[in-house]
Amino acid sequence: MDQTAAPPTAPAVAKTIRLIRHGVAAHNVCDPVTGARPDLTDPRYTDPPLIRQGELQATVLGEQLRRRGLVDGGGASVGNGGGGGDMDVDAGSERSSNRIELVVCSPLTRCLQTASLAFPSHFQSDGSTDFATTNNSSDDVHVLDRNCKVCCHGNVREAYGMHYPDKRSPLSHLKASFPTAAYHPSLTEHDVDWRPDARETRDDVVRRVREFFAWLIQQPHDNIAIVTHGVWMECALLSYCPEVLEYGKKRVYNCEVYCGKLVETPAGGNVALTDMQEMSFYHG
Repeated sequence: MDQTAAPPTAPAVAKTIRLIRHGVAAHNVCDPVTGARPDLTDPRYTDPPLIRQGELQATVLGEQLRRRGLVDGGGASVGNGGGGGDMDVDAGSERSSNRIELVVCSPLTRCLQTASLAFPSHFQSDGSTDFATTNNSSDDVHVLDRNCKVCCHGNVREAYGMHYPDKRSPLSHLKASFPTAAYHPSLTEHDVDWRPDARETRDDVVRRVREFFAWLIQQPHDNIAIVTHGVWMECALLSYCPEVLEYGKKRVYNCEVYCGKLVETPAGGNVALTDMQEMSFYHG
């Protein structure tokens, strides 16, 4: 009988990730006088910013994350008038070893604003904005420097096309507004993906979700926050773990956070989300 031992199997790669939807932006609210919903085909809604409510949501979220030990201290604090007294937090419940190392943002202004308010220390840092390029299975993979704190990636943007809120600003404008972020090399100066006559399907978004997670699993960071959009999060969760959203009965709202693991097993090279659950926060 052959007593040759099988070669040891490499341990699965696993990262802790937190999916965060951006705060309330100008296109998310109805007209206060008429009650009419915004016309998303109106160019005046191109890449809209957060409104005051969304800024408060993001700031409160950042305070909650700091109290849980997930990000460094510092940044703006939230007074009682902003709902701070109602925070559902458990101070010290998560160890500093679980601190979020990297924030990946959609290249739309509302996500970058949300991230900068929730993670001010990441945007204030002097972390690297450089990429290295490695070759994996004949595909070029852009790998972040280990010291990078913020990265802007096009594959976590909202479903695009037809709706002007999902058309991004020029890259030079984003870089001027958020200069400490790293910008993925695939981002061009102008938004060449958005079209006024066609919109991505959910299958298109799921394809981007899978491409993004395949990229993310190869990055050197272990604890990552992804600041993205409602449709993107719903496509990701329904694709990998539909029970979290009650198989489509539940929606994702502004500044909601879902936490879990992104895992890859070397044997099959498959990436999956596991143990995903909503984090309980006050949203404003």
